[in-house]
Amino acid sequence: MELQSHSNQLREKNLALWNEMQAHAFVEDIKNDSLAKNVFHNYLRYEHLFVETAITIFGYALVKAPDLGRKRWLSGVLHALSTEQIPYFEAVFDALDVRPVSDLDTLPARVVAFNSGMLEIAANGSYHDVVVAMMCAEWMYAEWCQAAARAHIADPNVRAWVLLHTDIAFLNQAAWLKNEIDTLPAAKFDFGRANEIFSKALSLEIGFHSAAYE
Repeated sequence: MELQSHSNQLREKNLALWNEMQAHAFVEDIKNDSLAKNVFHNYLRYEHLFVETAITIFGYALVKAPDLGRKRWLSGVLHALSTEQIPYFEAVFDALDVRPVSDLDTLPARVVAFNSGMLEIAANGSYHDVVVAMMCAEWMYAEWCQAAARAHIADPNVRAWVLLHTDIAFLNQAAWLKNEIDTLPAAKFDFGRANEIFSKALSLEIGFHSAAYE
């Protein structure tokens, strides 16, 4: 019998949390074309803040990466975040007259927890700790966005955000992160540590998306 991949083991161990995120109100509202504008605007502001955090997170991964090939790939990730995702937010903020988060804003506790929790993993963890956390986040997004992309989404800005996460470049990035974990020899894969991070990342993601409704 073929052995289950490391990534699938992690998802199976955390299936309740995984399914909770896949069926989150934010996801279902997008699929049902019923996402309230204020919720989307809140989400955009908080997600823009996290993309800035993600640049730092992937920066940690680049510094900790064990070889040049991985460093080159991760430099491409940083380039995409700064030249594709950040410009999306700048354009949509202008189009919707939405103000990005400033240092003077009081943020929901779950937004703060998400940013600080993911950053803590990157700052204090190993290279593979960072990869597990971001694999969880990007794999989760890829799955629900591919499902949502099949639905009717009238708001062009919501649809553009969904399609950004079904683009081949994003899917390849999620697949690369999974491959980094799945190709680890069993003797070098610390399932307990990886599971702790995967579970934490999912819990933080659920709280983060719920915060858009506050």
